[in-house]
Amino acid sequence: MKRISLTVLALLGIVASAAVICAAIGAFVDPTSSLFAVIGSMVWAPFGPFLFLATLAACLAGFMLRMMGMRRLGGLVLVLAVPGTIGAGFILTRIALAGVAAGAEINLPAVVMLGTMEEPAPDSVETVRSVEGTELRAAIYRPPSMATPAPVIVYIHGGGFMTGTPTETAADLRWFADNGWLVVSVEYRLFGTDSPTWDKAPDDVRCALAWTYRNATRFGGDPTRLAILGDSAGGNLAINAGFAAAAGGGKSICGADIAVPMAIAVQYPAVDPVSIYEDGFPIPGFAPRMLIEGYIGGSPDLYPERIAAVSSATFLTPDAPPTLVILPERDSLVVTSGTLAFVQDARAAGVDLELVRIPFANHVYNQLAANSLGNQIGRTVRLRFLEQHMR
Repeated sequence: MKRISLTVLALLGIVASAAVICAAIGAFVDPTSSLFAVIGSMVWAPFGPFLFLATLAACLAGFMLRMMGMRRLGGLVLVLAVPGTIGAGFILTRIALAGVAAGAEINLPAVVMLGTMEEPAPDSVETVRSVEGTELRAAIYRPPSMATPAPVIVYIHGGGFMTGTPTETAADLRWFADNGWLVVSVEYRLFGTDSPTWDKAPDDVRCALAWTYRNATRFGGDPTRLAILGDSAGGNLAINAGFAAAAGGGKSICGADIAVPMAIAVQYPAVDPVSIYEDGFPIPGFAPRMLIEGYIGGSPDLYPERIAAVSSATFLTPDAPPTLVILPERDSLVVTSGTLAFVQDARAAGVDLELVRIPFANHVYNQLAANSLGNQIGRTVRLRFLEQHMR
């Protein structure tokens, strides 16, 4: 019975170590080349510490098996567990060092105490506008009582312009509120079958910004100190709206002025829809070509004026506010080449733009679990940037 138990332990160690080695190899492969590479780069920022602990436990099991006389089986476990542990440790160290170099604060015990991203609930939900029979709302996360009005974050969710909600990253939004910010997370119209929103979603965001400027004081915020945050598709909308406001296009169709944001912080922003369309990896149900065609109503070749209207390079201006771009270097959807080209063009245009690169990380590296290594880096780097430019 004892020998059977030890054999099962060895098999678990072998399987776990082999899986970690595969994930480590996948993290080094071009993420737009295969599903294997997508998965390999997707797991490390949110779940990497668990993979490291699994191979470390396999190493201990291998040594124990050898000490108990099962030398061949223990040696086989170690042959896989040792390189798996080294590979996992190397990848996690690279991710952590990149975060710390960018100003991240990492709570190591918390990286294995993961939570859901969609809780807690907002303090209130307000209607921003009604359009085409749809109520567009904002989720409000208030800071603790403060002697002076709090600076304001307007957050724009991602989802490929097709899906997503204002509360899908509630854990982050509450965290920013608890750190002294009034957070307003806004809705915009998403595309559906034969219903593109390339000319509607930007209007919704501008109206939400104008609404926030008018109403922030009701919730304890200072509308003159406003930042825009956005992820993926929301990063595209954040940059486009913020840069346009800075260039003088600060009027919304809702008839109110839009305040020029003091700072913009985005993660894996869809700044170059053409590169996404041409090079992104086709995840079933979330294929890049389907997303871009759904948003603009057809292919970029068919609608060049529409693709230009939503491409962030169109809005470049030296008057743009300080901007942070967090780039996961293994992004299989918002491909790295398109983001880097935008960063280069923005800097050439005179934009004060800070680029933070996260190695071995894929799209939504920070959104799969609250408190994960990637989540902590995404939160604290953005907070550092906002504090630097707005406090």
